[in-house]
Amino acid sequence: MVSCAMSVPKPSFESLLFAGGNQPAHREFGITHVTVENAPLPVCMREAMLTPFCSLLEFATPYTCPHADLLVVAPLSGHFPVLLRDLVVGLLPFFHVYVTDWVNVRHVSAASGSFGFDANISCVLDMIKRLPPGLNVIGICQGGVAALAATAILAQHDDPRTPASLILMAAPIDPLANPTRVVELLRSRPLSWFEDNLIATVSEEYAGSGRRVYCAHQHLIPLWLHLARHLSEGGELAAKVMFDDGADPGRFPFLDLYTSIMDLDAKFFLENTKSVFHECLLRTMALSFQGELADLRAIRATALLTIEGERDDIAAPGQTGAAHALCSSLSESFRGRLIVPGSGHFSLFHGDTWRRDVLPAIREFSLTKGIFGTGVM
Repeated sequence: MVSCAMSVPKPSFESLLFAGGNQPAHREFGITHVTVENAPLPVCMREAMLTPFCSLLEFATPYTCPHADLLVVAPLSGHFPVLLRDLVVGLLPFFHVYVTDWVNVRHVSAASGSFGFDANISCVLDMIKRLPPGLNVIGICQGGVAALAATAILAQHDDPRTPASLILMAAPIDPLANPTRVVELLRSRPLSWFEDNLIATVSEEYAGSGRRVYCAHQHLIPLWLHLARHLSEGGELAAKVMFDDGADPGRFPFLDLYTSIMDLDAKFFLENTKSVFHECLLRTMALSFQGELADLRAIRATALLTIEGERDDIAAPGQTGAAHALCSSLSESFRGRLIVPGSGHFSLFHGDTWRRDVLPAIREFSLTKGIFGTGVM
């Protein structure tokens, strides 16, 4: 096992920008208002639910449609959920938005126990059950796996809180449908290699002292390599670094959002790598939750929209769209598919492409199929 010293002092709020792996428990979204028809609309944010590993954040404006509730299941992939800030800002004029705000486990006491793959799904399930019926759910990147599994579990128990619509965006539902370099790298080594070479122990100066983690400083290495390749090849990240098209590039520059990394609990990192990328359990209908198979065929009344970027080199087209074949009981009128031309992974939820091409599709799908259960996209 490697050691993760993490001896750099904890950052103050003012020093967070470009702090890399030296991060606090949470990163604030800093959304106080949104602009609607050139006028500022105040935004209220509160913590609707709190667990040691995740806060459920609620964002609302005074004029949000009372039935347009939407849960954003952020990926537990190392980036802070604030990476999705543009997405939340875009949704707020139309939806009452909730976000899974995962905690940097470096700051979670080891006495709280470990947080694995089942715990991730359980957390999403608990949040869906706490929110009003008729909920719309967006699962982004690896958050799509937990969102899809939770929806299937609710559906197979005929739970009235089964989401009205499920939107999966750039999610590795079937990584083998169109493997990317990321998928190939994760599958190229046995799980024991990841445990022996990437898992560290949090040092004594942090609340999570003694916790085994996939350390943020380790994770930064492949992220910088990914960025360097984009810079040399003129990829999506190069464009975002040179021309930041985010909603607030001054306070929330994309490069900082991309390089702000949290520790992941070792149990989750290893189990997620095994279940999603090595064994591809959703693809074979073998994913289980607390000993019960998550039967995707049980999903019959939840409208399903998949969104993929044509040039996504993390979750390439086909990986997310595979959900349609797996959710075989859904009628065609409850399905929607969108592949965004020219879009990479991050443009699906950040910047001009998100605002111009993706947001209108989500709004139309959720408001027609999700809330009213009719319409074809």
